Amino acid sequence: MKKLWQKWSYEIPLAIGDALWEVLVVQFAAFLDRLTIRKVVEFVAIALLVMAFAQTLPFDLAILFAGDILTYLEFVIALRLAAGVMHVRAILNQVTRFARLVLRALNAAVRLPALTFTRLRERRTAAASKPRRLSDASDNDGGAIAWGALAPA
Repeated sequence: MKKLWQKWSYEIPLAIGDALWEVLVVQFAAFLDRLTIRKVVEFVAIALLVMAFAQTLPFDLAILFAGDILTYLEFVIALRLAAGVMHVRAILNQVTRFARLVLRALNAAVRLPALTFTRLRERRTAAASKPRRLSDASDNDGGAIAWGALAPA
């Protein structure tokens, strides 16, 4: 009798509590983890349509119209996915262009020695120097500029 009392007063309520915890907490949390905005919008749209059409139409037609609206939502989702694919393609195109640029720079770095880089830089900076005034005293003379000569610092 004592074992029967312990089983019905202690073990069975604990088993029921564990089952309720599993269903109401663990499985509900897993459901919320899988829940997306798309599913919420679809559920709300279908619920509103079913309630609206159930007032004027038989229940079977209300569910039929709700299914049609769900199909239209699927088309909208497909269009959004296509736009996302185009966006991802554009990003991948930019990444490949950048990778080609990096590969060209690495190939040039491997082929040309470091001294060639400095010589190229020296030639470019000397040829691209801007003309400067000879001195600050020439400001009153009408602005005589010496072209092709470097100004003293």
